[in-house]
Amino acid sequence: MSTTTVSRAATAGLTGGVLWALFPAVASVADMNDAEFGSLAFVAVAASYWIFGVLPPILLLVGLRGLRRALGADAGRVGGAGIVVSAVGLGAMALGMGIELASMSAGGGQVSLGYVLFVVGWLVLVVGGVLLGIHLVRHRTDGLCRAAGLLLALALPLGIVITLLGSAVAPSVDAWAWAANVVPTGIAWVLLGTWLRSDRRPAAFAPAS
Repeated sequence: MSTTTVSRAATAGLTGGVLWALFPAVASVADMNDAEFGSLAFVAVAASYWIFGVLPPILLLVGLRGLRRALGADAGRVGGAGIVVSAVGLGAMALGMGIELASMSAGGGQVSLGYVLFVVGWLVLVVGGVLLGIHLVRHRTDGLCRAAGLLLALALPLGIVITLLGSAVAPSVDAWAWAANVVPTGIAWVLLGTWLRSDRRPAAFAPAS
C-alpha cells in the first residue's frame, strides 16, 4: 500500500473516530421516536444516526486496513490478531446498527437481530482492542500511538466508568450508554489516525512477538 493510500486510510480512521466520539452528543439531542415519521425533522434525525452511527465503524474498517499495512510485519501475532478481531467486531456493529436504522427509517421498530449483532460486535471489538492496544503499548515508542493503545486496551473499564458517572449525573439520559460503547474507541482512532498521517509513522518498533 502506497504512502498516499495509507494517508487516505488514516483520514478515514480519523474521521470515523471523530464521528463516533460525537455520536453520544447527537443521540442526546436527536431521538427518532420523538420525530413524526416522514417529517423533515425525522429525516434529519435519521440522517444524523446514519452518519454518526453506521458510517464510523465502516470508516474505521478502512482505517484498520491502513494500520495493518503501515505496521507490516511489525504487527506481530498479537497485533495482527487484534486487527482481525477488531475488524470482525466493527463489521458486526455496522451491520447491526444498519439493520435497526433501516427498519426505523422506514417507519418500523427496533429489530432484535440488529441489536444482538451490535452488542456482540461491540464485545468482539473490545477483545480486538485489548489485543491491538497491548501490542501498540508494548512495541511503539511514540506518545500518540501508545495513548491510543491504552484507550483501546481499556475500552471496557472506561465504558463502565462512563456508565456509572452518567447514571449518577443524568440517569435519564440514554446517550451515556452510547458514550460507553463508542467514545473510548472513537478517541483512540482520532489519535491513531493523526499518528498514521504524521511523519512519525515510520518510527521504529520494539521487536514484536
